Amino acid sequence: MKAIALKFTPGATLRRSAKHRLRGAPSAGKSPSVKDLHSAMAELHIYEAELEIQNEELLDSRAQIEESQKKYFRHFDLAPVGLIRLNHAGLILEANILGAQMLDVNRALLHSGPRPFLAHVAPSSVAVFEQHLESARSSGKMEMCELRLRGATGHETFVRMQSVISRSEQDETDFYITLTDLTERREIEQKLALQKVVADAAVAAKELFFGMLSHELRTPLNAVIGFTGTLLMGLPGPLTAEQKRQLETVRSSARHQLSLINDLLDLAKIESGKVELNFEQVDCAGVVNEVADTLRPLAKQKGLRFEVRVPKSIVVKIDRRAFSQILINLVNNAIKFTNEGGIRIDVQKKNGAIGVSVIDTGIGITREDQARLFDAFARLDSASANREEGSGLGLHLSQKLAALLGVRINFKSKLGQGSSFTVLLQDQPS
Repeated sequence: MKAIALKFTPGATLRRSAKHRLRGAPSAGKSPSVKDLHSAMAELHIYEAELEIQNEELLDSRAQIEESQKKYFRHFDLAPVGLIRLNHAGLILEANILGAQMLDVNRALLHSGPRPFLAHVAPSSVAVFEQHLESARSSGKMEMCELRLRGATGHETFVRMQSVISRSEQDETDFYITLTDLTERREIEQKLALQKVVADAAVAAKELFFGMLSHELRTPLNAVIGFTGTLLMGLPGPLTAEQKRQLETVRSSARHQLSLINDLLDLAKIESGKVELNFEQVDCAGVVNEVADTLRPLAKQKGLRFEVRVPKSIVVKIDRRAFSQILINLVNNAIKFTNEGGIRIDVQKKNGAIGVSVIDTGIGITREDQARLFDAFARLDSASANREEGSGLGLHLSQKLAALLGVRINFKSKLGQGSSFTVLLQDQPS
């Protein structure tokens, strides 16, 4: 605490003045004159005034001391961090309220006699503490470390310690220390680290599971699809109409299961953040025509028309594979829920935006079903009359991919008149 300079009128001045007056006073045995009495009275008044001044000075100095003590209490004792002063040997000389709480000791005991700070350091942090003080002593600068303090009950507090040395009034080296409680932060960090380990383990387990799923199920399904295709070509011999129908049913079921597995694998990649995107300038017409060429045979099998209306020279900046997958899912979904009429992919450019629409003449979607249209494995009431309900992942995956690409999918539908799904893209000037 900073010393306060107290200003008093020197007592020696008063004493010299009093002696001077006594020497000029009348000798004993002689009656003082009226003039001497008046002079003595005047001096008494002066002395009285001087005493009043000194009393005022004492009261003012006392007020300054009290205000200084209040400031000291506010700044030191009530500081939001632990403040501790150690001597050169590491003994505690002073501690504020929070500092004593961090050490888990009664503050009065700290001031009753020297106590080594090391006694409050957890065994696992002793080496850190000793190295910290040595660094502060040798560098002469503020040094920082993180360590654990252990209280009398065994409870440990994780703190950040900052220390700097200073010369005391006795010309000895003292350590001035601040302690910041990091226990809550460390607990949060440990919980987050544990959550990450659990999440990473879950992702690894999911990848392992879907990897096994891919290997164990896709291989035989591809074999079934290939074998039934060979039989339907009339090899090794001609088939009856019933045999062809049964083979078509088997191949269609195998393709459906393979599609489901592929959708699950794609979803697992998206959910685990394993999808790597490569944004580049892409010819929109080229992607649309490739999707149409891939799925036109599937529409033809159901007797559906398949049209494409796309202007030339429309360029978008997007990940080609993800964009193509969105269109495949939307067209596949349209084919599954359309039994007559046709499918059309319509690309329109308007006000710097591009809308790629997949339009069908299917059964349409009820208002109730529209609310959960993009949910995974949604079983829609409006689709219950259709023979091919699909995996329930096509629209869900399309929306997930669209979110990754930063684009939006809008839709319109009316029962008995079909539906349209539009992917909104940004035009890229050529």
